[in-house]
Amino acid sequence: MQISKIYEQMDDISFGVAILDNTLLIKNINTRFASILQKEKEGLLERYIYNFLPEIKVFSFNKPHSFETIERTNGQTLSLDLIKTKNGNNTEFLVFCRDRTKYQQLSEQIDQLNEQILTFHKMLNVLHDGLFITDNQGVTLYVNDAFLALSGLNRDDLIGKSVYYLMEKNILPNSSSAMVLRTKAPTSTINNYFKGNSCLVSGNPVFVNGELTRVVNIVRDVSELENLRNSLNNATSLSLGYKHQLKEIAVKQTNKHILDTRSKIMKNIYDKAIKIATVDSPVLILGETGVGKDFLAKFIHDVSERDNDGCFVKVNCGAIPEPLLESELFGYEPGAFTGAQKQGKAGLFEVAGNGTLYLDEIGDMPLHLQVKLLNALQDKQIYRVGGTKTINLQARIIAATNANLEMLIEAGKFRRDLYYRLNVIDIKLPPLRHRRDDVIPLAMDFLEQFNQQHNKSHYFSPDTLELFLTYDWPGNIREMKNTIERLVVISDNECIEPKSFEESLSSTLTYTDSADLFEMKTPNSLAKLDFKQKVEHYEYSLIKEAVEGHNTLKEAAEALNIDLSTLVRKKKKFISNNKDPQFLS
Repeated sequence: MQISKIYEQMDDISFGVAILDNTLLIKNINTRFASILQKEKEGLLERYIYNFLPEIKVFSFNKPHSFETIERTNGQTLSLDLIKTKNGNNTEFLVFCRDRTKYQQLSEQIDQLNEQILTFHKMLNVLHDGLFITDNQGVTLYVNDAFLALSGLNRDDLIGKSVYYLMEKNILPNSSSAMVLRTKAPTSTINNYFKGNSCLVSGNPVFVNGELTRVVNIVRDVSELENLRNSLNNATSLSLGYKHQLKEIAVKQTNKHILDTRSKIMKNIYDKAIKIATVDSPVLILGETGVGKDFLAKFIHDVSERDNDGCFVKVNCGAIPEPLLESELFGYEPGAFTGAQKQGKAGLFEVAGNGTLYLDEIGDMPLHLQVKLLNALQDKQIYRVGGTKTINLQARIIAATNANLEMLIEAGKFRRDLYYRLNVIDIKLPPLRHRRDDVIPLAMDFLEQFNQQHNKSHYFSPDTLELFLTYDWPGNIREMKNTIERLVVISDNECIEPKSFEESLSSTLTYTDSADLFEMKTPNSLAKLDFKQKVEHYEYSLIKEAVEGHNTLKEAAEALNIDLSTLVRKKKKFISNNKDPQFLS
């Protein structure tokens, strides 16, 4: 039976039991012993036992075990058994009264307890890690041999002394126990012991019935931990490498857009996007309008799993008025300017958090904000408008534009240093006309999407799909998506024929403005043109005449006996060639 169990079961024992400290002060006593002394239990606690039982002075308190039968002045004859024991590091005395048989049982149990304590100490001393245990006041109760070897200290320097005293006397440089007692939570610290090694000390509180009773500190040599950390880092790096490879494989095998694309160019772009998703470097996405820059930026954000830690925030640098753009991006402090909210406002950099900030149309950003953006990217910190407190920038930056940034740099409209800072990783998205292998899969995806959205069941005829392949899609994927939604909404028949597509194009391309679209300077002399140029000029003249003589492109195409898509393609060619020097004034 352990001492704690004796405490718990004292009133269940049929004979008197009292527990004394080394000054013979009564620390606990059961009801039976109080009854023998003819006193109330509460009146005996924290009183000296010889005040109530003077005969006990005949005992030898230096012996571990004494037994006496005493005659009291009141005529009582008592059999007393005195056992000297240890409770932690404190000496205590157990006094058992009357029944000799039960005294013997308890004595044997106490002997067993002492043997268990000895075995427990031996077990702790074979541990390789140091062990340092204190009570809830920071008094040192136990240290094992490993701790003494690591710290270079002696038990006599530590046992029974408060960690606060040990720090005051420069015996301990620091105390994890003191931090645990203050915070009531696990903590760690590095202790450079004056006579020993530099060690990592991890302190852990021990609670009993919600009360902190002990602090157990595990002490480890830092040099050993360094070796373990290096091994762990190697294992972690290898694990992360495998994790990223598995992530790439999983994305490639499950992502619908990757599976549907037939274009080798786009497959390479998706591969690159997956690889760079795991790093935090800025990304610059280039490409014509409508090629899917927004989609690719969101794809990178989703693959990186930043959506678990923050938001995907899109900012169109060309759509927000210049006076408001700075406050929208960086936020502002209360009263920063007239009309500002009284409580201030967080900027989109802050809103993105650990997510992604997508700066679309970056080429339209004003020069003075380009400087502030450059500083934010370099310092990883921002300031709100009117503020002086730095805010850490955690979001990943992805920028996109359909403008030629190098030309803007030459024109003095874009900072070269910002261009290099953004262009750490660049991705050039090709126009749809350069990835015709994806035209049919994209068209079928959009058809399925809008059929479900509008509760339709349309399908494309083979001729319509062939027309999709020959059309140049100058508006790229955005144009295709809008065109197919329009076809799904307005088509009367389930089968979408080429005629519907041509009418859809002609409905959006009337030529009341044909003079502006087809304005091409006429050569002064056909004699100056070579054969190819003369053919192009004649073709241009026929197309211009047909367009000017009819109200719609569809009518012009019928008059020329060519497909509408052919007419649109040639029209676009002549518009671009309008700037070609070969068409002389």
